[in-house]
This record gives sequence, structure tokens and C-alpha cells, in this order.
Amino acid sequence: MKILGIETSTQAGSIAFTDDDRVLGELFLNLGPVHSEKLIPMIDWLLGEVGVEKREIGGIAVSIGPGSFTGLRVGLSTAKGLAFSMRVPLVGTSSLETLAMNIFTNFSICSIIDARKKEVFAAFFKLSEGGIVRTSDDVLISPQGLCEMIRERTVFIGDGAVLYRDLLMEILGELALFCPLNLNFPRASNSALIGARKLREGCRDDLSTLAPRYLRRAEAEIFREG
Repeated sequence: MKILGIETSTQAGSIAFTDDDRVLGELFLNLGPVHSEKLIPMIDWLLGEVGVEKREIGGIAVSIGPGSFTGLRVGLSTAKGLAFSMRVPLVGTSSLETLAMNIFTNFSICSIIDARKKEVFAAFFKLSEGGIVRTSDDVLISPQGLCEMIRERTVFIGDGAVLYRDLLMEILGELALFCPLNLNFPRASNSALIGARKLREGCRDDLSTLAPRYLRRAEAEIFREG
């Protein structure tokens, strides 16, 4: 089954097409919050490059966060519009899980996305025979609070790991490990692979109820409440 993956949970954005467990193509841009301008042209261009017709797409996988409020809204609204118009199933995926899939290690994996306000979105994962397995819920936490959860050598991955690398090393010492800089972004290809697995298992989300996983209320909501 051919799957379109959409990932817009951070400042970087990407789209990808997979066919079962094979990545046909992926387009990644790290240009800041320009998802609303670039997303549809990126999809149309990559469709042509990989030689896939829209009618061949069997499903859409989209990151629902946690992450950037604006990026998540743009990605999800685009995915919903495409799924509705093409009459294909839609599945939401975790941005933190897609991050964890970037690396192969026997150590604990901690995916971190910068949440601003000196906080991060984070979750822990482990590698198993079947792939990446979640070992914690998503949390919104301070970097210092996150360090209090660490009891073993852990690989940190994500833009939050880059931003707070010095602090993590200072507090955790040799327990803190880091991946190469180019791996610190969620990838649409991972989202598509997760989506393909979910669809094979019979999972699909309702277009009317699928919503971004923010973990924090938007500034506009807080402002309205005074």
C-alpha cells in the first residue's frame, strides 16, 4: 500500500511516499515556519518525481504532535483535506515516536522537542525485535525535571536535545548520549511507515475528531481567559 506521510511538528517540515516498508521518496525542508506555503507544492512535486498518481495513494499518515501549534494545524488540516477528497483513510502519528525511529541503539532513547518557555516535549522509547517500543507517555516538562527521570545511559534526540545539550551533559554526565545533528528532526518517511503499520492492523482515525496533541494550551486561549 502506498502511503503519503506528512510531518510538520517542528520548524522543519517533510513529506514522503512509501510503498509497504519501502521509502519511495522524501522531501525535507528546514526553512522555518513556512509549512502553509510549501506543503501542497512539495506533495505535488514529489508525486511527479516518484511516479505515483494520486489515485494510487492508499492512506495518509500525519504527525499530530506534540510540537509547534501552527505547524501541527497546517499539517493536519492539509492531511484531512486530502484524505477527504481522495477518500482514503487517515492516521495520526506521534512526532516523538518518529524522532526515535531515526536511530538504532540498545540504549534508552529520549525524544525531545523544544516547547519554548524553558520546557520540552519528551517521551522515552526502547528498541525491540519488532521496532521502536514506547516506554513512557508524552510529557511537557523542564529540562531539569527530565533529567530527574534518567537512571540509565540514554540517547537524546530532537531539537530540544540540541538546545539543552550542555545542561543535559552537566547534570547527567556519562548517562547523556547524543546523536549526529542531521538526525534531530522528525521525518515524514517514519510517519508514513508507522501509518502503514497501523492501517495493516486495521487502525484509522476519524476525520471529524482527529486533533493535534498539543500538551499545552495555545497562547490565544490563555489570553482570551485573561
